[in-house]
Amino acid sequence: MAPAKQGKVVHPEKVMPFIAPGCEGIYDSRMLIDLFNCGSDKMQLNHGTIKAGKGLPGAAHEGHDEVYIVIKGNADLNLAGEHFALHPGSVVFIPGGTFHALTNASATEEFELITVWAGQPAKGANELYDLRKEQWGTTYREV
Repeated sequence: MAPAKQGKVVHPEKVMPFIAPGCEGIYDSRMLIDLFNCGSDKMQLNHGTIKAGKGLPGAAHEGHDEVYIVIKGNADLNLAGEHFALHPGSVVFIPGGTFHALTNASATEEFELITVWAGQPAKGANELYDLRKEQWGTTYREV
C-alpha cells in the first residue's frame, strides 16, 4: 500500500540499488520518488548508473513520455535511430513509444542520470519498474 502523500528528501546514496537479472555489472537503478515512497502518483524519479564501458539495449515505453537529466559522465544516446552525445547537464525529452538506448562513452567512469516520468507507469510499460516491484514487493528500499 502506498503511503499518504508527503514531502520527502531522498539522498540517492542511501537508496538501495536494484540490479535486474542480466544487468549485473552493467546498470543499477535507485527509485527516488514515486507512489511507494512518498505517495506521489503524479511523478516518478529514478537515479540510474551505467557502469564504465557498458550500455543498455534500449526500449520504447508506450504511453509514457520520459525525461533524462545527465548528472555525471558521457554517453551515446540512440534516440529513434539518431545518435546524440550526452554530458553533464544534458536534458533529453523522449516521447512515449520512441526507441531509446544509452551506452556509456567512457571506459573508466560511470554515467549517472535522473529519469523522470509523469505519473506512474502502467503494468507492462516499464519492465525494470515491474520487476523491482515484483521482487521487492515495493519500489523503494533504503540501505
